[in-house]
Amino acid sequence: MDIVFSKVEHRYMEGTPFEKVAIKDFSITIPSGSFTAVIGHTGSGKSTFIQHINGLLRPFAGSVKVGKYEIKAGEKKVDLKELRKRVGLVFQYPEHQLFEETVEKDICFGPINFGLPKDKAIRRAKELLPLVGLKEDILSASPFQLSGGQMRRVAIAGVLAVQPSVLVLDEPAASLDPEGRDQMMKLFYDYHQTNDTTTVLVTHHMEDAAKYADQIIVLHNGSVEMVGGRELIFEQAARLNEIGLDLPKPVRFLQSIKEKFGLEEVPMHFDTKGTSHFLGNVLKHKGE
Repeated sequence: MDIVFSKVEHRYMEGTPFEKVAIKDFSITIPSGSFTAVIGHTGSGKSTFIQHINGLLRPFAGSVKVGKYEIKAGEKKVDLKELRKRVGLVFQYPEHQLFEETVEKDICFGPINFGLPKDKAIRRAKELLPLVGLKEDILSASPFQLSGGQMRRVAIAGVLAVQPSVLVLDEPAASLDPEGRDQMMKLFYDYHQTNDTTTVLVTHHMEDAAKYADQIIVLHNGSVEMVGGRELIFEQAARLNEIGLDLPKPVRFLQSIKEKFGLEEVPMHFDTKGTSHFLGNVLKHKGE
């Protein structure tokens, strides 16, 4: 499902002395089936942006269109339940979304709420457990008796159980160690590829943006600062630094090699694993 923001504006605490414009004149298109990373410093508008995608927030101006569903400023005629069935949102600490007495009930809550028969919802929960790295015998357990990592995986299974066409991830690997973050990101990327979802990832980890995203959106002060592929974004190192962002460590290293050998004309390319082909280009260039 395509996601299209057209001149969107959103304000918090409107009409009070604390009124704040969170995003303004916000226009962006996220193609169906793409994996898009959203980066920006704290307060740049990332969370406000993604909460418009499933209607948690409504635009004060402009419009948001997700597939055939459109939310326009000042209009209330939109089927939010159907939209939210299509858009799965994983918050920064998804384990805080757990509330049922068993893991099975928690994972099945969304599908049943959207009309799936209970037996099919349970079957879907069982199918999802291996995907998120859990065993079936956990279904009868209370989610609040699990480890923090297990709780997070249960909450994620609950979002995936609805089988969303759009998957929005707001720092889903927050507070995890490097190994845990890699496992979590691989889980989402594998799901993205298998189900051809439109995936939107908000992240502070530039390495994840470089590794997984085919499109990157850079936000600054509530507006779109840059948008494009990895090569285009990471070649603008000076501007990224100006707005408080840094390059991924591998890209910083490769940039230093590029500067050392005076190879400004050599392009930087990434494969699907996020590994740069820049060194190969360097060797080829030097051979010429």
